[in-house]
Amino acid sequence: MAGVFALLFLLYLLFIGGVITASVFYVKNLMDLLKQVDPKNRLVHPGFVWMLFIPFYGAVIYPFMLYPRIAESLKKEFDDRNSPQPGDYGKSLGIVLPILICCFIIPVLNILAILGFLVIGIIFWVKMAQYKTMLKRLPKSDGVRISSNTDLLD
Repeated sequence: MAGVFALLFLLYLLFIGGVITASVFYVKNLMDLLKQVDPKNRLVHPGFVWMLFIPFYGAVIYPFMLYPRIAESLKKEFDDRNSPQPGDYGKSLGIVLPILICCFIIPVLNILAILGFLVIGIIFWVKMAQYKTMLKRLPKSDGVRISSNTDLLD
């Protein structure tokens, strides 16, 4: 019987470790995204995304402030680079995530909220990663762009 409890405890630790690892990669993605945004267009410092790890505040309160600021920063940056994108830059998805977290405490609804959180969270994560890739490829608005043409005399 003790072996079963040890196995369950080990599986629990592996699950918790996986959740923490995924959370770190998620927050690192958001931080790297904000680093691609020019400081004049940022409404939130890239390091502040790590505040999502503060118990309760980081899961329930702070996302309501953070995600709209990330979306507005992205809007300003893409507009500044003369490449506006369709949509709201993930603002609505970012608002849904903490709402779903708040639904975790409601019996029966919590199972649907957890599934919804996983789906919406992955969609949001992928969307932010796509924006990060786009910003890396777009030229900066005030930077000097070096030509990739090897024959500069023509």
